Amino acid sequence: MNYSGKICDGCREPLENGDDIVVCPVCGTPQHRSCYEKNHKCVNEYLHSTGFVWTDPDEGKKKPEPVSVQNENTQTAQDQPEKQTPFVQATPQNMESVFMRGVLYDPKDDMGKVRVSEAADFIQNSSPRYIRKYMKQKKSGRKLSWNWAAFFFSPFWFFYRKLYKAGAIFLTVSVVLSLVNFPWEQRFIEQTAPLTSQLSEIVADKSSADSLTAEEKEKIKTISEQFMEIVEKNNNYLFIVSALIRIILPQVTAALLANYLLKRRMLRVVNLAHSATDDPELVKYTIMRNGGVSVIMPIIALTINAYLPDLLLNIAYKINF
Repeated sequence: MNYSGKICDGCREPLENGDDIVVCPVCGTPQHRSCYEKNHKCVNEYLHSTGFVWTDPDEGKKKPEPVSVQNENTQTAQDQPEKQTPFVQATPQNMESVFMRGVLYDPKDDMGKVRVSEAADFIQNSSPRYIRKYMKQKKSGRKLSWNWAAFFFSPFWFFYRKLYKAGAIFLTVSVVLSLVNFPWEQRFIEQTAPLTSQLSEIVADKSSADSLTAEEKEKIKTISEQFMEIVEKNNNYLFIVSALIRIILPQVTAALLANYLLKRRMLRVVNLAHSATDDPELVKYTIMRNGGVSVIMPIIALTINAYLPDLLLNIAYKINF
């Protein structure tokens, strides 16, 4: 059989001519050999106990040939009542949670007090990546791991993942550090603004360093020396170091704690869902409702982070002066 164009249930990528494809001897599922070897088993192994047999999803799309054979009562097949056929054939795509797509683990596998399927329902967006990371942590016994999204987008990532308490803490830290460094930043900007303006005028119409005249190069050298004098005179090295600490330290902390905090909240939500009811559908609904992501809250946090420091400084300025 030609499997070209069919979807691999392991990676959700189409099978192409020339791909190394294996077919499960139990259920007949075609899949990339790499997907099979990654789990050391068929990607639909968890369905074997249900008697599942892979069927071509395109078969149902083919229109049946018109039948003109008459029966013994001289009625054509067109006059006969149509036989009921299933609306959708059972395939792994509709038997499992949509968020399990791309997850190369059995939905019933334990991730540590929570099943893989429950984790997928809670995490939702990018669930394969997080589940893979949590399974590795379970094997290694480590609690902390690195999250690049939290590093670059903290504190907003926490609001995106509905970790509002952690998000509020990191947002407060960001605002406070902005206020602490504001006097240094303002003084540094005021002192270097004329030099920056002069430098901009010199290089405004220049496409490269080769197009600078000897006089212009000398001016740039003088500006650089004056800039360093300002830094040394006001001990702005300390400002630069503190600014780097203000930017990097909270981001590193957020990146290390992000996955741990997300899993901790996931365990709490799953436990509460099971405690509230024994109905599997209600449990699933509760997990999905409390999980997932928020789009509005990161926007609100971004607005607060951008405008609150200036607002507080303006209020303080009016009170003092």
